[in-house]
Amino acid sequence: MMEEVSIAVAYDAHMSEEEILASLVVETLPKQVVPSKKPKLRDNQMQPEDPLDRYERENRKLHETSLRLEQENDDLAQKLVTSKIALRNALDQTEDQVDELTKELLKTKQLLKVTEEEKRGKEEEASQLKEMFRRDLDKAEADIKRSNNIIADYKQICSQLNAKIENQKAQADKELAVIKSKMLECERCQHIFSMDGLILLCSENEDTCAQDEVKASLREQVQELERELAQTKLQMVESKCKIQELEHQNALLTTELQAAKNTWLRKTLGSFRTAASGHQTPLKQILPGAPLIPPTPAGSPEGSPGPIEKGEQLKYEKIKHTGGEEKYLMRALLK
Repeated sequence: MMEEVSIAVAYDAHMSEEEILASLVVETLPKQVVPSKKPKLRDNQMQPEDPLDRYERENRKLHETSLRLEQENDDLAQKLVTSKIALRNALDQTEDQVDELTKELLKTKQLLKVTEEEKRGKEEEASQLKEMFRRDLDKAEADIKRSNNIIADYKQICSQLNAKIENQKAQADKELAVIKSKMLECERCQHIFSMDGLILLCSENEDTCAQDEVKASLREQVQELERELAQTKLQMVESKCKIQELEHQNALLTTELQAAKNTWLRKTLGSFRTAASGHQTPLKQILPGAPLIPPTPAGSPEGSPGPIEKGEQLKYEKIKHTGGEEKYLMRALLK
């Protein structure tokens, strides 16, 4: 019966179990010593032995050998069952580990897929941000170029107006000198001027009224030119303020673009390291929620005059209200 059990167990075992069983059998088998036949031959020669006794003795030996082999077979079967149970436990543990590793692999694949989708989304967002910054930068450069052209035109206009005013002043001085010389040569009009060439106040006459009209017209022309020059200077101040504001916005945009690039790279690397170390949490938002376009500074909305322009306008209106417009325009020309 034990032999049948051992044979069935041996058939159910795998190849590795057969090898283990073979090694156990080799270790447990006793070393058979070849008996010497010479003493038996001598005993047989010395005295004859009864066949029954001999058969009984051989039967006892065979029975002892059978018992010993059965015991060894039982031991081997027990060892085989124990080794099979151990192998089954090891196989179950290995299968559990395989299941856990498979689950972790699926989770890692899912996390990798989510990470790749987030990466694509962040790349698209970064490309959109780059395009937006590029458009804003091109717009700012175009505005700066247009402002520079306007400033150059204003400077040219101011220089032309200054030259025109100087020419008109020189021409007026020449005309006044000619008129003065003519009046000094005239006997009727020479009493108007003193020895130093200054105009003397005299009774009203037609010549004095004509000269006053000429001076008034010239003064009005000068005042008109001075007003135009003051307006041109105010427009130039407005343009300078707008240029400064555009340069400030350009610097803010450049700084925020560089900061967004650095933050995006740092957070992307951190997210990849977190995913590689086995964390199961999704990646956070890479780009910060800070505004990317700088707001319009408080107190200086787009299109409103700058502080210099406001100061100039208030100063001009105050002087105009008090009646000192002509003096203000003269000071503006001297500046």
